[in-house]
Amino acid sequence: MRCLALSAAVFTLGLGSAQAQDYAPPKGDAHAGEALFQRFGCYSCHGSWGQGSGRDGPRINPPPAFPVVLQQLRTPRSEMPPYVASVIPDQGVADIYAYLASLPKPPDAKTIKALQ
Repeated sequence: MRCLALSAAVFTLGLGSAQAQDYAPPKGDAHAGEALFQRFGCYSCHGSWGQGSGRDGPRINPPPAFPVVLQQLRTPRSEMPPYVASVIPDQGVADIYAYLASLPKPPDAKTIKALQ
């Protein structure tokens, strides 16, 4: 199942980057968000920690601004199915966002010896 496909193109969706950055995400429950992330199969494309698969789903750790995530879920670009509010309510999206925001950030490539 394709889920949460957040490509760079979503940043151009009528949400100015300043507007998206100024918006504080709603309060979410990371534990509930992890359960939803698993339940809806988001991990199958984006990996268990949002690291992306390199083929099916992009990296979403760290997550883009909340409005971008919400927009992508409701009216997705690419091959991801839409997750309308009757499937995942806004509070569920806030929970998934809280889960993604709680994940440890990936290391900077400059700090990985094998990549030097």
